[in-house]
Amino acid sequence: MKRLSPPAVLILAAACIFLIDAAIVLAPRTLADPATSATPATSSSAGAVAAASPTGFWFADPTWWPASTENVYIPGPTRPPATPTPEPTPTAKPTPAPTPRDTVWNARTYVKNRVGARGYDCVNAIWTAESKWNPRAGSPTGAYGIPQAYPGSKMAAFGSNWRTSPLTQVKWGLWYINSRYGSACAAYNFWSANGWY
Repeated sequence: MKRLSPPAVLILAAACIFLIDAAIVLAPRTLADPATSATPATSSSAGAVAAASPTGFWFADPTWWPASTENVYIPGPTRPPATPTPEPTPTAKPTPAPTPRDTVWNARTYVKNRVGARGYDCVNAIWTAESKWNPRAGSPTGAYGIPQAYPGSKMAAFGSNWRTSPLTQVKWGLWYINSRYGSACAAYNFWSANGWY
């Protein structure tokens, strides 16, 4: 094989570079202007982009390069709108039954409701004479409270607050009258005849 001289190598290299440069410069023009091409132009996206470029070079058109997909929004599958959860209907809290205040007035009302108006008159006559409806009334013999229970500790069966509670005392007093005499007016008749009951 024959070796080329250095000047011939340089000439050959320069010719190759010239051909490459010509291809780089002339090929886009040929694609951009089909009239200068020896072959008929084919429809291609590169030709369309080159024709749209003001310089005529496909690489000078910024729209030719593919855009980066790094920050591109790609819609996902659409979900149906969520059915709103209905708000819970507030429920009214039951109003607790009022607790009667533990007073002498309420104790009198309790007695009237239990034995009626006539029975109340009989009980009222006894307890007014015995204690004047005073829940702390005591006697020298040891009787205590509105009904003058003897001893007063008997009323503890109806509540541990028997020493101060008018309601507890009259509940025990009505129980005592009904269990011993059968009715409030029968207890009054015995009390009227004997001075005690």
